[in-house]
Amino acid sequence: MNRPDILVLMSDQHTASFSGAYGSGSVRTPNLDRLARDGTTFDAAYTSNPLCVPARMSFLTGRLSESTGVYTNEGALPGDEATFLHALGAQGYETVLIGRMHFMGNDQRHGFTKRLVGDMTPTQWGQSGDRRKDLGGFVRTLGDRYLDVVGGGNSPVLEYDRAVTAAAVEYLGQNHNNPQCVVVGLYGPHCTYVAPPELYKEYLGRAPMPVATDGSVNYAEHLNLYPRKNVSDGFMQSIRAAYCGMITQVDGQLGEVRQAWDGYLARQKREGVFFYTADHGDQAGERGLFGKGVFFESSARIPLMAAGDGIRKNARIRQPVSLVDLAPTVCELTSSEALPECAGLSLMPQLTEGREDGARAVISETLGGRGHEYALGRMLRKGPWKLISYADEPQGDLLFHVENDPHELNNLAAGEPCLAAEMKAELLRGWNVPAILAEARRRDAHHALLDRWGMAANPPEERWAVPEYALVLPEN
Repeated sequence: MNRPDILVLMSDQHTASFSGAYGSGSVRTPNLDRLARDGTTFDAAYTSNPLCVPARMSFLTGRLSESTGVYTNEGALPGDEATFLHALGAQGYETVLIGRMHFMGNDQRHGFTKRLVGDMTPTQWGQSGDRRKDLGGFVRTLGDRYLDVVGGGNSPVLEYDRAVTAAAVEYLGQNHNNPQCVVVGLYGPHCTYVAPPELYKEYLGRAPMPVATDGSVNYAEHLNLYPRKNVSDGFMQSIRAAYCGMITQVDGQLGEVRQAWDGYLARQKREGVFFYTADHGDQAGERGLFGKGVFFESSARIPLMAAGDGIRKNARIRQPVSLVDLAPTVCELTSSEALPECAGLSLMPQLTEGREDGARAVISETLGGRGHEYALGRMLRKGPWKLISYADEPQGDLLFHVENDPHELNNLAAGEPCLAAEMKAELLRGWNVPAILAEARRRDAHHALLDRWGMAANPPEERWAVPEYALVLPEN
């Protein structure tokens, strides 16, 4: 393949199991299903960190949070550190960002030569929460009160994704001389849990309900980093209906972008590869949790698919892979320079030959909060097994056979002591807990001052303008 064009469509907070391509008979995703038939699907793909900014910086650099230093949504990648966009740009590619990437600070490019739609979330410190007057009654639903607005209607999230999709289709309707690497970033199905009315009604009463409940698991209570929310079955059904409806909406937008992409390649007589993934998933009520931040499958497992020239069709890969693998994959695909310090592995052997590596292990990391303390955690997925461990709770490890127990209802750490010890040794390898915590405290001090500066200085932001008609609170 000779320097193919690349398009990566990345959604936000899409749990892999909520799609037909990953076995759900309840969520309608015809375009993702078609993408799976046309290409290769990774059944065990995981985020590098179940939180937006850290995951996205890993996606761009091929490095884990311990290397980028970005563990929280206040973190920023230094401007003098390379991303795969720099590598492709050095090869003559036009690198275009359309929509969401959740960059913080003045550098809103990090190797992108062009950006067509700004982000919806703040791009400067001290500008979140109630300071977001443009979000009206939706302001807290993008933060810690995501259940304040649930139902069918319109929202800033839905309007943002419509604007991003329209910009992507318009861009691909033009002719471009240079080879293209286009990254399209949608905000959905990230809460606010509001779906278009017709899609909300389609799923209300038939959306799949959570399987893991408080009484059905045997994991330690202290591992729950976020407070559980006890909601009625009726309200849970509304939340899940909205989430499913948002996924179907994203699926339709993926279809629009892919059709425009195929048209662009045909018109330009170019080869190309289309990728779909998400930064992390959403618990969506499993274990009474909503959002992300934990290592359970709903939060940590992500969709990852690719289709195009040279990619095997209707193929599935069972081995564990990581979000950090996309950067080296794109670099190899485009014959671009390898990234410094890259922890990811190119997936080209899987995409082109179907090669499986049964010994591959992938790591995910988090620095969650427990009050004013840190909860530094790691997840190791290897073969059918997954180990979850937190540095300050070494006796509370969780071991799951996720192929036999996809909802993680049975902690097998005590029953498989040799395997648990072997995986724990691999999980701990290179994990410098004191250094990570020291760096986190150092960065937190900077972020605290940056927040105070942002609130006082009100710096200009490169941000998408929320239309007024997106601010009508829906009825559920």
